[in-house]
Amino acid sequence: MHLGLYIHIPFCHSRCPYCDFAFVVGKNHMAKRYTDAVIVEMQNRMQTLRTPPVFNTLYFGGGTPSAIPPGQLNRITTNAKSAVAPDAEITAEANPNDRKHFEKLYEHGINRLSLGVQAFTDRALKALGRFHTASDAIVAFQAARDVGFKNISVDLMYGAPGQTPEEWATSIQRAIELCPEHISVYGLTIEPQTNFARRFQKGKLDVPPETDQAEMYIYAIDQLEAAGYTHYEISNFAQPGFASRHNLNYWHDRPYLGVGLSAHSYLDNRRSWNVRGITTYIQRIEATGYALEREEQLTPTQHIMERVMLGLRQRRGLCADFLSHPKIHKQYIAMANQHLLEQIDNRIRLTRQGLLFADLVCTELVREL
Repeated sequence: MHLGLYIHIPFCHSRCPYCDFAFVVGKNHMAKRYTDAVIVEMQNRMQTLRTPPVFNTLYFGGGTPSAIPPGQLNRITTNAKSAVAPDAEITAEANPNDRKHFEKLYEHGINRLSLGVQAFTDRALKALGRFHTASDAIVAFQAARDVGFKNISVDLMYGAPGQTPEEWATSIQRAIELCPEHISVYGLTIEPQTNFARRFQKGKLDVPPETDQAEMYIYAIDQLEAAGYTHYEISNFAQPGFASRHNLNYWHDRPYLGVGLSAHSYLDNRRSWNVRGITTYIQRIEATGYALEREEQLTPTQHIMERVMLGLRQRRGLCADFLSHPKIHKQYIAMANQHLLEQIDNRIRLTRQGLLFADLVCTELVREL
């Protein structure tokens, strides 16, 4: 069985005001015990699979995987090694200020680094609550190159408080100058229960107008494509041959195993996810070897809905065979008339205008199922 392996590393140096992922701050003393638990869960979950797994991708996400000693990540990869394909893409998310760990990460078999830069202007970084500077990010990128990384992804975020299209253009141009193999571009989302959400509710968060944010996104598309990057997914751009293989597993509706607190899995058309708290996770693993919070079997209709929404996230679009479903066809016609969807050969995809309303379009297309 070929599948992706996701490992959640929840440790962070600080709490970003916009983040609602499962993370912990100030608990790095728990890193070894947490890693022990991850290894136990991973081995147990692998044994429950119908056939021995072959992981074609391994992804350390977080949190901030680079926030803990690289040796802990190496313990995980070593324990998974027998099931990891020789040519596997092995990614670790990293903070620019953790560049002292990059050499060890590379030596331990990480072959793809995802740098959480977010912006290449100090003002935007401060507004986002980040503790590195634009200069730190550039130095970190070069440090990753110097130790041997030939596959680096840079994350950027538009719509930061107080950000203008001109300031955003600076971040895009600086990213292009560095020439990473992959660039991800995300719009700031005000997530519930975050610092930004509380400030927004009080009218104390200067979020750019939606028109400016749309301009920033379109600018990124135009500039990155002009620089030779392929816009292969709503938020992702890659040089030829460097699309994220791990994320393509998700978007192509392929199976994956998630290990660690809050991690999600998709196996045999069944979704499951783990408990969210670190103490609860460790205690559950130490007591039973598992930490599942819930699992659910997708119905045929739910599976169609997932395939449609995942397919539309990709710029290659969705196979037009889905139009044979009367309710999908009806919704497609309505949105094609609004110039939000288009058919090219045997594929349905978001138009340039549709990209600005991607979530809404995806939801509407399957609304009547």
